[in-house]
Amino acid sequence: MWIVYISIAIVVIAIIMLGVSIVRTLKTTKPVINRMNEQVESIQGRMNKLTDESSQLQATQQEIQKDIEFKKDSITMTVEEAKDLPRSIKSLFRNMKA
Repeated sequence: MWIVYISIAIVVIAIIMLGVSIVRTLKTTKPVINRMNEQVESIQGRMNKLTDESSQLQATQQEIQKDIEFKKDSITMTVEEAKDLPRSIKSLFRNMKA
């Protein structure tokens, strides 16, 4: 009968030791987990900033592309008009002679 009581006492002591071990582990890991969470938040903040800057760069790039396209069209139209200028002058002189 004493063996049963000793076995029960050993199981109870083992459960108590397990509880103490769990509490110690939690106390030890809590600062590490908090520090990791702070690091993740910091990285997330930087990622958000990079995303915002990337969006701004894309918007600026689109504006520059539109501006280049507008200027290209303007120059092309000017060149076409310049090419057509001699014909217009000849036509003007013909009309003045007539």
